[in-house]
Amino acid sequence: MDRQTALIVLQLPESPTPEEIHEAFEAHVFEIRDFLFRQTVIPQVFRAKVDRLLTACEIGETLSVELPCLDGSLPELLPLEGPADRVVRDHAENVGRLRTAMAGTLDPTCLTRMGECLVRLQQAYVQWMAQWSDDRALEGHSDRPMRDEWSSDAFASALENERMGRALDPEAGLRLGEELKRIRKMDAASVTA
Repeated sequence: MDRQTALIVLQLPESPTPEEIHEAFEAHVFEIRDFLFRQTVIPQVFRAKVDRLLTACEIGETLSVELPCLDGSLPELLPLEGPADRVVRDHAENVGRLRTAMAGTLDPTCLTRMGECLVRLQQAYVQWMAQWSDDRALEGHSDRPMRDEWSSDAFASALENERMGRALDPEAGLRLGEELKRIRKMDAASVTA
């Protein structure tokens, strides 16, 4: 990447001061990290953000700007195994651990590695849940947007109640079907992407 392109991406004039470059670069990376930190993990969308972090790495190299990385190591992640309610809880814990690690850095190289891990983690979870729920008939359930994720606590509780043979209230039963359908839609979208 050449200097002019890097400055255009950061929306800077032709001859910015080093402070202006640093502030603009920090704001650029912060915006991407903030998205990864706050939004529902949809692999295709997050992959595009990780690609933007790779571009930010090039910008940093081109403009000789560095941002701190307090600890660039990936956190220890729990395996996705056991009953579905455990998988949901462990996945939520893993996402939380990764996002906590992301909060400690603005270095685009570190964030790229963590963002990539987050994408792969979500893909594995979505695939696991889609396969696990494959024999369920979900045709009567409403389609929810991929970003409309049910809280992991409520989702895991509904799955646990179902596994333990406890009756679900009608609203929870409906929402459970909608969440599984949303996950299947994400899984199908990742296959075609």
